[in-house]
Amino acid sequence: MLLAVFVFVVPAAADMRFQDRGLYMNSTEPGATTFYDVSFRYMSPQPVGSVDMLFCDDPIPYRPCVKPAGLDVSDATLTGQSGETGFTISNKSSNRIVLTRAPSMIGSGNSTYRLSGIKNPTDTNKSFSIRLRSHTSLNASGPQIDFGSVKGQVAQGIVLQTQVPPMLIFCMAEEVEYSCSGTNEEYYSDMGTLSPQSTLTAQSQMAVGTNASGGFAVTANGGPPSAGTNVINALGTPTASVPGTNQFGINLVDNTAPNVGFDPEGEYANAIAAEGYDVPDKYKYRSGDVVAYSSNVSLMKKFTVSYVLNSRADIKPGVYSTTITYIASGRF
Repeated sequence: MLLAVFVFVVPAAADMRFQDRGLYMNSTEPGATTFYDVSFRYMSPQPVGSVDMLFCDDPIPYRPCVKPAGLDVSDATLTGQSGETGFTISNKSSNRIVLTRAPSMIGSGNSTYRLSGIKNPTDTNKSFSIRLRSHTSLNASGPQIDFGSVKGQVAQGIVLQTQVPPMLIFCMAEEVEYSCSGTNEEYYSDMGTLSPQSTLTAQSQMAVGTNASGGFAVTANGGPPSAGTNVINALGTPTASVPGTNQFGINLVDNTAPNVGFDPEGEYANAIAAEGYDVPDKYKYRSGDVVAYSSNVSLMKKFTVSYVLNSRADIKPGVYSTTITYIASGRF
């Protein structure tokens, strides 16, 4: 009986395929400049001094390399490496990068190389490849050690777009709904007969909200009450109501002297009455003043404006009236 024994041994010089190969493209937009992470596991137990990365349409190593349309790696830089490290770029062209280092034995585990500044191919109809080879030499010349390919493809991204229109909601009347869904459509108030013994009062309401990043501002505009050339002067600073003096003023808070008004209503704490119009029992009025505002987005807030009017005993007779116009502006 004859026994034939065949022993197969892989010679140390034989090349092997890289394992666990992968390509991550940070952007797959055609023509975009981005970075690639090329990863693989070295297999042959030989010193490695260089890695050749050739960008082609076809991954097969013995076929002619056709450069992918639009691709350009001539400005690529090696911005990260792990596993087998110590590499720098020694040579590059529009479709080739050569990594080099002092020849060293390989360890275990995967290696990853980040190549930044790569301009993507522009053809979305086909994939492209990076042909990989390792060498003992410093310049990717001579016999290869391991080889393999990774593939990628560019694609036109799907753009999802929507728009939130700028919005400012504002309503004004004697009474308004918190959401501006309705008002009582009353815009006139008869405050009664002037007397040095009493204070005349009235109130109106407004609701306002906006999605403007800078919030909103509401100004009050118009002169103080007058009858011809006779004017009841407005209060230039927050002042208490004093019967028997000529006074006209407003505020936007709850008051007890006299009993009129309400505090602002609504959950948005950033929408407030302006300084000078936010002190209970103190009244002020200057045409053009901001009387309420918010510093950013505020939906919704309801303000009650209180009006007080006092007069001296020697006030000239007549019908004293005024029109106050409120203007709301969004700070978009």
